[in-house]
Amino acid sequence: MFPFDRELELLDTIPGVGRRTAEQVLVEIGVDMNQLASAAHLCSWAGVAPGNNESAGKRKPGKTRKGNQKL
Repeated sequence: MFPFDRELELLDTIPGVGRRTAEQVLVEIGVDMNQLASAAHLCSWAGVAPGNNESAGKRKPGKTRKGNQKL
C-alpha cells in the first residue's frame, strides 16, 4: 500500500480506525472521491445513513439500508 501512505495516515487519524481498517476502507472506497457528490452520498452508499421518514409532523422509524458489507 506504499503509493497510498498519505491517504492511510489521514484515515488512521479517525478515532477507532487502525491501520488495517484504514486499508480496508481504502480498498473498498478507493481514492477518487469525484464519483461521489458529498460525504452524505458516501454514507448513504455505505449503508450507514438512516432514512428520514416524516409526514404531517409524525416521525416514522428510519431504517438503514443494506450497504457494502465489507465496510
